[in-house]
Amino acid sequence: MSVRDRLTSDLGVYALSGLFSLVVFVVALTILSRTLPGGLGSRQLVGLVVGYLLFIGAYATAWFIYSEIDSREEI
Repeated sequence: MSVRDRLTSDLGVYALSGLFSLVVFVVALTILSRTLPGGLGSRQLVGLVVGYLLFIGAYATAWFIYSEIDSREEI
């Protein structure tokens, strides 16, 4: 299976969109830390990171469930 096939498969799209969400999250944290008066406080940062990790946990769970369903289907 070529790299192009992997990236255009359903799971490849899941992986690329997960990577994109990480990039957006890091860029958003950078912008917030530079534009907020006083920057991001540690309490705010912890809240944002915990929220993002909960999102990633749900995302990874959906990815796992999807891959299990896909592996059990007959082709």
